[in-house]
Amino acid sequence: MADSSDLRRGATPPGALRNPKIDAAVERATQLGDPAELLALLDRSSGLPARRGGVRAPGPDLGPNAPLPRVNLDLARAVGAAIADRGPPAERLVRALCASTEEYALIVAAQALAAMATATATATQGAQAARPGGAAGAASPQRGRGARGARGGFDPLGELEQLAEDPRRVVRDGVVAALRAVIAARGDAAVGELASWTDGYLQAYVALEALAERTLLTGISAGAEVVARLEEAFAMADRSPRADERLQGLRLLRQGMPAQIATFAARFPEVVRWLEERTQVERPESRDVVAQAIAALRRGSFSDAETARLGAALTASAPPARYAARIVQGTRKRSKGRR
Repeated sequence: MADSSDLRRGATPPGALRNPKIDAAVERATQLGDPAELLALLDRSSGLPARRGGVRAPGPDLGPNAPLPRVNLDLARAVGAAIADRGPPAERLVRALCASTEEYALIVAAQALAAMATATATATQGAQAARPGGAAGAASPQRGRGARGARGGFDPLGELEQLAEDPRRVVRDGVVAALRAVIAARGDAAVGELASWTDGYLQAYVALEALAERTLLTGISAGAEVVARLEEAFAMADRSPRADERLQGLRLLRQGMPAQIATFAARFPEVVRWLEERTQVERPESRDVVAQAIAALRRGSFSDAETARLGAALTASAPPARYAARIVQGTRKRSKGRR
């Protein structure tokens, strides 16, 4: 039985939308291309702070450890699926949701885009299977494209990628959840399509975070594609200009990579080989990521011998200390306390 507190919050079980009032609002919003009435109806059940002055101002990103409101993601998924069920007429509504500044509007948009991307890909695969050659013709999708552009120029996965650039963590978490739904439905093909996400810091972080889920990874066999996405993101951070050091996306990408690498390595042994090759990098920030990834492996299920070998490789490749010839061991600093 559902918890009474969940019922008071308006939590919706996974699956079809069960509230006829919300379903009717979705239908009207689809016809008008205006989400205002729908968002007002969802506001009380969204789990986000109440509106002030009729509008909920976008909240600041308070960092990775700040407590977040308990977003009603189940409701967002159900509404997103209901919007996607309307087919092409719902594209105008989804664009309006994507253009909103409200967090819950963007979370609902992300779930709708995920449902659209999954449905489009399924339809495309079915059409390919019906052609002469069937599965043979569907076995080699255009890399990085997948279902993109298949709906008369409307690109659900591309729109979802744009939402990944939002600086607010609650919105990014909604995009991660939506992207995981796409990966779960499409498997290896979705991993290849994420190649276009790894050319921007925030998008790359979201792509890796979506992939780095143990249950999800059990349904993926394309370890080489996972390593390719990881390499693309790592190389982008390693080659980033110094002027980008203060950017939120670059910080998040580096902070998230060690735990993500450890999760990937537990599923794909080739990730450990990739990490060993990265011990030769020279940039201090990149070496930091590698060191933290080795520490994450040590905390996980990896043997001490394996993590010690990786640590030794990283230590052996360390650059010599600057002005090492001037360092005299065993001497005290005579200038201590002088002005």
